[in-house]
Amino acid sequence: MTTGEAARVATSLDLPGPGSLHWRYAGEVRGYLLLVKAGLLQLMHPGLGAGVEHHSDFFNEPWERVLRSVPEIQGVTFDYPDGGATARKIRDYHAHIKGVDAQGRRYHALDPETYFWAHATIFDALFQMIDLFDHPMSDAEKEQLYQEGCQAYRAYGVSDRIVPPDWPSFEAWFDRMCRERLEITPAARGLIEFAKEPPATFPLVPAALYRVARKPSAKPLWWHSVGTLPPSVRELIGERWTPRDERRHQRVRQVIRTTWPLLPARLRYTARARAGYRRAGVGPLGVPR
Repeated sequence: MTTGEAARVATSLDLPGPGSLHWRYAGEVRGYLLLVKAGLLQLMHPGLGAGVEHHSDFFNEPWERVLRSVPEIQGVTFDYPDGGATARKIRDYHAHIKGVDAQGRRYHALDPETYFWAHATIFDALFQMIDLFDHPMSDAEKEQLYQEGCQAYRAYGVSDRIVPPDWPSFEAWFDRMCRERLEITPAARGLIEFAKEPPATFPLVPAALYRVARKPSAKPLWWHSVGTLPPSVRELIGERWTPRDERRHQRVRQVIRTTWPLLPARLRYTARARAGYRRAGVGPLGVPR
């Protein structure tokens, strides 16, 4: 597909916008609770992990790299009605990312499996955020959210030949990828080390507060992240998850579900989402502002 063809396809797509589940949930700050999980799954893909290792400053600024990416990805939804242009810009960032990894395997960021895996981990985290921290999703909601995610993915203009057609087949494909395709790449190992022993700075937290909270918060935040991982990935990285851990995690999730609606909107939604709501004149529930 040429750049011009991709642009025409992205322009014609009915991207998730006001009234969609993406519009309602994809801009929630609760998504950051799954940042480590999504990032680790991405970096455990051989091609994606090698691209990050060789073409970014990940080992010097791990969280900065991730936090620069998140608003742009949210823009595919919240730059409505121009999300297609945002998607093409993101794709073009990755056109030069290619090479050979330490095992002699060639990789390219725009390889269909590699690019869709990056999107799939973000979609999976969005589904998990809703299911764990808001409400158990119905089968119809899962299918709607998945089809909206496929619409967003096609806006990038990358081949969709490996994209599963529906939610059940996506679940099976995602599980197979976790069990058979992922490995502990150097970049994934680095993220695990950063999560267990956080770096000196973290962009989302004021420096003075972060200095105080950095070490005491590391263990519970990693424990929370382990609890959100697929069991096969927990086993691969050598982490245990007991029934007692699961009961404690359920209590944490209940606290989040209960307290979240009490926070003001400016704390619940990211800046990119709030800008989209203002521009469209439609809030997260699809109601005119």
